[in-house]
Amino acid sequence: MSDPASEPDTEARDSEAQDAAPANPTAAFQKRRPGATIHLQQDRGATWMAWFFGAIIVTVVAALFLGRFARTESVRGYVSASSGLTRLDAQAPGIVQSIDVRQGDLVRRGQRIMQIQLREQTTGGISTVSANQRSLRERQANLKREQLRLSAYLDSTRDDERDTEANVAGVVRSFDEQEKVLREGLRQQEDMVRRIQKYLDKGYATRESLNSQQRIALDYARQLSELRARRAELKQETAERLRAQRTNVTEKAAQLASAENDLSAVEAQLTGVNAQSRLDIVAPADGQVAGLFVEPGASVSADQVLAIMGDAGAEPLIVLEVPARAIGLAKVGQDVVLKYDAFPFKTFGIAHGTITVISDTPLRSPTVAVASAGDVTVDPESLNRQSTYRVEVRPDARTVRAYGVDEPIRLGSTLSADIVVEKRRLIDWMLDPIQAMRGRG
Repeated sequence: MSDPASEPDTEARDSEAQDAAPANPTAAFQKRRPGATIHLQQDRGATWMAWFFGAIIVTVVAALFLGRFARTESVRGYVSASSGLTRLDAQAPGIVQSIDVRQGDLVRRGQRIMQIQLREQTTGGISTVSANQRSLRERQANLKREQLRLSAYLDSTRDDERDTEANVAGVVRSFDEQEKVLREGLRQQEDMVRRIQKYLDKGYATRESLNSQQRIALDYARQLSELRARRAELKQETAERLRAQRTNVTEKAAQLASAENDLSAVEAQLTGVNAQSRLDIVAPADGQVAGLFVEPGASVSADQVLAIMGDAGAEPLIVLEVPARAIGLAKVGQDVVLKYDAFPFKTFGIAHGTITVISDTPLRSPTVAVASAGDVTVDPESLNRQSTYRVEVRPDARTVRAYGVDEPIRLGSTLSADIVVEKRRLIDWMLDPIQAMRGRG
């Protein structure tokens, strides 16, 4: 049953609905249909922009926290050998006067590598070493002149004995010929005397003719005796002359030997004096100059490393001289980028190596203070210097690919190396100014 009170309200609403109904009954039907579709429009551009900027923010934040910042330091070095190394040190302090080889050259045993001018001692403002050198050089010059004079004299008298013997032999042959003629003449004259004696006995000759022939025979005998005496005198004089010549030659030869001995002694003394003023650094064995650590005019101290020699067939080893600012984060096993000067990296690319050894002590330490008149003063230039450490790097390859050919890395060749000296997160790097301000506060 319906409520009679609500009927008048229902009728009233139906009456209003009929009054407000449109004239087109189809449109009214569609409006009243409960299954009609409703189209809603949404701003998709704003949504995509929100997603884009959100992704950027997330990427930046992730990069700041996960990204790493690496700073590298470029250092210089050279190619050495992993075995067969020989260190050449200075035995005394001095100044490098000359360097006779270049880094990477092949040298023979005993070849001079460089020469060191040692510091000289002075007495009364005059160098004792220079005075000794001057005196010994004068003595050496005099002995050389004496040696040349004696040598020339011996050369000039070398054939005198042979010439004398040849001349005497010629005179003796002449005497022999004369003796032969005189003997023959004496024999004939004696025959003549015997014949005349027979004629005298028979009465066919006179005593006077016999005496005359006997006198001729005696004259032949006298000439023969004189000839033999002169030959004996000649032989005696020749023997004495030859003996005198030999004695003279022996004396001159002894003088020459004495001069040569004195000259050798003076040269030895001069070498010793020169050793007090100059020091020759020579190669102890055959090899290749793997490193030169000084330049002409550089001052060196005792036991300072001047050069290093290595075996040309040994495995290459990179030696870097790393300053203190780049040694902090360097670690054994760390990768290093190598750029050989002989093979420009812009053309042939870069090479890689691994740090194998890091020295605990520096090769060269900065001199912060110097002594001046008993007071310690600061050297301004030393304030900008840094300690240098030796770092050894083993290259990944001992050759470089150049124009399709594997070229070997030569000992002594120079290069540059990039070492990572700082590695931090980007967020820490960006917060450095704030942390610095907090530290100052």
